[in-house]
Amino acid sequence: MKIKLVVTHPRQDSLTFAVMNRFIEGLKENHHEIDILDLYHDGFDPLYSVEDERDWQNPSKQHAPVIRKELDRVLAADAIVFIFPVWWYNVPSMLKAYLDKVWNMGLLNKANSKKALWIALAGGTEASFHKYDYYNMISNYLNNGIAGYAGLQESRVEFLYETISESKTHIEGLLEQAYQIGRHYK
Repeated sequence: MKIKLVVTHPRQDSLTFAVMNRFIEGLKENHHEIDILDLYHDGFDPLYSVEDERDWQNPSKQHAPVIRKELDRVLAADAIVFIFPVWWYNVPSMLKAYLDKVWNMGLLNKANSKKALWIALAGGTEASFHKYDYYNMISNYLNNGIAGYAGLQESRVEFLYETISESKTHIEGLLEQAYQIGRHYK
């Protein structure tokens, strides 16, 4: 399977990147092809301009070549995986900009055979995410509001909780969880 992986974190020495690396190790056991976009370090420009705006009256509008290239990378994949920290109970602004610019351009009705996986690193506990309904709020937003609206065949969110824990054992458990998600991803 061809996987487009989008990672979002300003620090490459972060837990987000460690999770990505373990997830990739799991994917490689199934011989998946992986195309990685590091939004911070690959030069993605998050500024949204008039040229980026979708023109509903002109569906053949030409967009910036860099955005067209990124959309083509998404369309060439069988699955799109996002790995990111949860900030303010949402995706980081850089990932939101990516979705606004790339997915806005015309993913609708072209991605119905694709699936999405969102690996969300949450500082809070699983209990607090359920108590305050953050789990459902974020899952609904990503699975229905983003992936569903874009017409993806399948979308699911995997949360890794308590990512700010100082327990080495807990962090190792999160990395193992990421590895297992990758290993079993089909």
